[in-house]
Amino acid sequence: MTTEKSSPPWLGPVLMCGASLCFAMLDAGTKYLAAHYPLMQIVWVRYMAQTLAVALIFAPAMGRQLLMAHRYGIQLLRGLCLCCGSVFVINGLARLPLAETTAIVFLAPVLIVMLSGLLLKEKARTMDWLAVGCGFIGVLIIARPGGGLLTWAILFPLGSALCNALYQLVTRSVRASEHAATSNFYTGLIGVLILTPWGVSDWAPMQTMDFMLLLGIGGIASVGHLTITYALLHAPATKLGVYSYAQILWATILGGLIFGTLPDTMAWLGILVITLGGLVLSVPQVQKIGAAILRSGRR
Repeated sequence: MTTEKSSPPWLGPVLMCGASLCFAMLDAGTKYLAAHYPLMQIVWVRYMAQTLAVALIFAPAMGRQLLMAHRYGIQLLRGLCLCCGSVFVINGLARLPLAETTAIVFLAPVLIVMLSGLLLKEKARTMDWLAVGCGFIGVLIIARPGGGLLTWAILFPLGSALCNALYQLVTRSVRASEHAATSNFYTGLIGVLILTPWGVSDWAPMQTMDFMLLLGIGGIASVGHLTITYALLHAPATKLGVYSYAQILWATILGGLIFGTLPDTMAWLGILVITLGGLVLSVPQVQKIGAAILRSGRR
């Protein structure tokens, strides 16, 4: 398999941008279906499609190894976090514009800074707290009074960001070396099992094309997660973090093309501030420049 040393420098970023497009397409399709069908039904079938896609792709080669995890309890906790995050985000997509919802979900990196100190006893740096401040200022700008988004519905993307942050912290705390396919399989399977009671009780008949779309976005979710895994084989996470923010751009484009909604000037400002906070956390060069500015200001 291609390694970081033998990979062209553009391959990892291109794969990460492709994964970001997959997740933006997933959210756009989910938002469209949420206007016509029960929300829990959509998440349930999406997780079934994701689980089936991973099984069909990897089971022939891996066999029973696909089911062999090092820490089943951690897989359960990961799956629970991501399942809750999916339920939160679909509720947010059903009530809020696509681009703004996506931007708020991208608060996860700055929430990790806050939670890592509480849960993992990791000490945050000044630049980390600057990123936290950028994130929350960005949310306040997007959800400004009178802007139409300062409602209880904004708690849904915030809840999704929190669940995503907890998922990443759980993964970091154990550092388990699971096969990517195994983790993706259990993520989907746990979501299916958790959501089955609501998916069955809320079931509404679907048109054939809508059902095919729902299966398709489940497959797209699998492709997105696997693409991130392969991107990390070709470039370190510190160099790829910035490219994940391409999802906000994709979401904005898809929101305009499909739903006819584009962020206004203030929403764009909030999105840029949140993105700046993410750049402070994910780009070492930005951290070095910021730290140098802070040191010079103290002299």
